[in-house]
Amino acid sequence: MLQLAGTLPPGALVGGEERALARAMGRSGGARFVAREADILLTDGRITGWREARGAVVAGPSAPNTGNSRFDAGPPAALLCLEGQNCGFVLPAFAPRVEAFTAAVIYHSEGDARTLLSVSTGQPNNLIFLTENDGRLAALDRAGTVSVSRSVAPTGGVRAAILGFDGRALRLASGGERAEAAAQVPGLEHPADFFIGCRSNRPGLAKTLGQSRLHEVMFWPDRSILGSAAVEDVAVLAALDRYLRWVW
Repeated sequence: MLQLAGTLPPGALVGGEERALARAMGRSGGARFVAREADILLTDGRITGWREARGAVVAGPSAPNTGNSRFDAGPPAALLCLEGQNCGFVLPAFAPRVEAFTAAVIYHSEGDARTLLSVSTGQPNNLIFLTENDGRLAALDRAGTVSVSRSVAPTGGVRAAILGFDGRALRLASGGERAEAAAQVPGLEHPADFFIGCRSNRPGLAKTLGQSRLHEVMFWPDRSILGSAAVEDVAVLAALDRYLRWVW
C-alpha cells in the first residue's frame, strides 16, 4: 500500500459531501427537505407534512392535495408527483418579502415533470415557477415578464436544477450550465409562499401537474446564491456541486 505524507483539503476527500452540504445549508440560512421516511409525517395513513432535515419547519400539503402524496422508500427514496393530481406541499409566508430567493430540486423524471417549484406572493397573477415540459427546463413568471430555459437530456435519470432571483435577474442552473435574464417583476413586496410540486393553493389546471420523483428540495428565502460573490453563497454552491457530483 502506497502512503503519502500530507494533509488534503476537505474538498479533495470523497465521502463527506453530505455533512459538508448540511453545514453550508445551516450557515447560509437554507431549508433542506430530504425524502426520507423519518421526515415524512403521516396521519391515518395520509402524508400530512414533510419535515425539514434539521426539524426547523414543516411543509404541509397544498390546499388541493387531499391525500394525493405518496412516499417511495426507493432506493433512492422520493416523494411522488403524479400526473394530473395535486401532490404538492407549501411553506406559507416563508419569506417576508420576495426580494431575493433561491430554490433547488433534485428529482427524477422522463422530461415532463411540469411544475417542480413555485414562489407565490398571494396575488393570483404573480408568481415565479420552475417547470419541465417536453424535455425543456424553464424558469419564468406567470405574467410572462421574464423567462429562461434550457434543454434537458432525455435519459430519464436524476437531475438537479437551481432557480435564483435577486430582483434584477432570474437565473437557472442545471447540468453544469447556467442561463439568466434581466428581470423587473412587479408586485413582489409581499410575504412569499414556497410551493413544492405545484404552483399555488388553487386547484389549477391538471396540465400543470406532471410526473416526477422528488428526492430533495432546498430553499433560501432571502438569498440569491446564483451569481453572488458573497463567501457564504460561494461556499454553499461549492458544497452543493460536490454533493451532486459524488452522491448523485
